[in-house]
Amino acid sequence: MVLRVHIDTDCGVDDALALALLARARQAVEVVSLSAVFGNTYVDQAAANARGVLRLAGCGAEVYIGAGAGLAKRRVERMRPAHGVDGLNGAGFSQRWKLPELDRGHSTNFLAFAARRKISGLFLGPLTNLGKGLLEDPVAFRGWRPTIVAGAFAVEGKAKGGADFNTWSDPEALQRTLEAGTMPRLMPLDVTHQVEVTAEDLAKGAVCCGSPLSQRLTKAAGGYIAFHRQVWGGEGCRPHDAVAAASLVAPELFTFEPVRLRVIVDGDRLGRVERIDGAPNAEICTAVDVAAVKRLILGGLFGWSAVEAVHMEA
Repeated sequence: MVLRVHIDTDCGVDDALALALLARARQAVEVVSLSAVFGNTYVDQAAANARGVLRLAGCGAEVYIGAGAGLAKRRVERMRPAHGVDGLNGAGFSQRWKLPELDRGHSTNFLAFAARRKISGLFLGPLTNLGKGLLEDPVAFRGWRPTIVAGAFAVEGKAKGGADFNTWSDPEALQRTLEAGTMPRLMPLDVTHQVEVTAEDLAKGAVCCGSPLSQRLTKAAGGYIAFHRQVWGGEGCRPHDAVAAASLVAPELFTFEPVRLRVIVDGDRLGRVERIDGAPNAEICTAVDVAAVKRLILGGLFGWSAVEAVHMEA
């Protein structure tokens, strides 16, 4: 059965990899709609990037422009060294298309509409759009269980205080989600950090695939890989959002367990997510089949024959 999904993204490099993977995984996933949020770049640019990736991947899902700042209206970080000004390290897409705004016409209740229709949710950036939707129509989201890229426990995030960037950007939105009975499934850095994709992987795959999207993603990944080498070490990058996307395509490769979580919303540890005692209010991914997920990501981006070629030539 094909899983229908709404995606919320701040479309930087790893978001773009995730979108390409899901748009091309038609045997398992149908991308129904998408909303953009601030984070890796300006929200308008994030929407343009997302639309561009989806269209080059052959997906016609509607794209909406969402929140440009968090619920608490903190100052937005405008320069992300891993993603560049345009979110894709100079390979970003044009904003010449007039895209609809999430809070006009449909309102943020569009997300509630998706939840009521049992369309799955995948949130790759700050949770502001979901936080606003929960304020307007909390009943719609109870038990929805969206997949969220958030949390850093044994692995420290690179946001101030060691938080992951998504939660640090809008901690109030994640805390509201945890309090609303939504039961999100968190994909923390502890898991996404384990999967590494190298420049050689991407370059060989792009040559084998030869599509305009593959070439653009390879170009965008250059600065992303350089940043990851500097701050994480290793030879490649951690495609965080693509790992979360893979959990929708092949959930059997991931292990989740119920937990109770809270978010620190002020002070030096702003955005840190903590496990606490009590009834579960979320599920958290605790284990992943690293080799299989890497094969799945590369296979989705470049086609299975391309992946075979990558490993044959390695």
